[in-house]
Amino acid sequence: MTTFTSHEDGMPCWVDVMVDSEEQHHDLRAFLSALFDWTWTLGGPEMGYYSIASMNDAPVMGLGRNEGAKGTATTYLTTSDIDAAVQRGIELGATSVMPATPVMDLGHMAMMIDPTGASVGLWQPGTFHGFGVQYEENAPGWFDHVSSDPQRAGEFYAGLTGHQLNSLEGDMRILQNGEQWFASLSNLPAGEGPQWKPIFVVDSLERIHEVVPRHGGAILLAEMPVPGSAICVFTEPVNGTSMTVMRGGQHPD
Repeated sequence: MTTFTSHEDGMPCWVDVMVDSEEQHHDLRAFLSALFDWTWTLGGPEMGYYSIASMNDAPVMGLGRNEGAKGTATTYLTTSDIDAAVQRGIELGATSVMPATPVMDLGHMAMMIDPTGASVGLWQPGTFHGFGVQYEENAPGWFDHVSSDPQRAGEFYAGLTGHQLNSLEGDMRILQNGEQWFASLSNLPAGEGPQWKPIFVVDSLERIHEVVPRHGGAILLAEMPVPGSAICVFTEPVNGTSMTVMRGGQHPD
């Protein structure tokens, strides 16, 4: 298991999901625990019931409550200077929707809408750095940005993060930090809006095919090869939000 004490600037460092009600919060926790065998540290009302999922005591995702929330995931990029990152994002065409805001001693967060219409968070760590593990089973392993203009998205995030944008055969575009691939920029699937989609690693896609429908979800795409692995896409049963998992194996680099 890869334990992190810090994340390099511009890299995805956290994902959270907001739901509307206590019942949805409970039901989504139960579904995610069935999929990933996560344990939860539950937050109280003073924290907006923001709760942390962990895998072997390493944090992997946040889940909170917010009236009207639809269960969409937000991906956060780490930064050592959040004010400068927000300003750089605005200069590159983003819209600021939440300025840098302290979250107790945990860090500072900001929210932007990128030029393609997708939300993205920024996180300057204090005592909380984000993921405690990545690229392992039941932990985040990849990030896919979907929009109607992947090239524009890639240019924006390359400028924002300082990392490289590369195009592979066909329409595939990749963000990479040195030799490490960490995100793809893809065309928008039918019926969805622009967004960052986190992808979690699992031991077996066949197990996902069995567990998802048994707990009320629906398989949309059973298996599709991707570099170094294969993915499965399904909907979760609480809001019908699509999720993606990837089979564990060689991490693309």
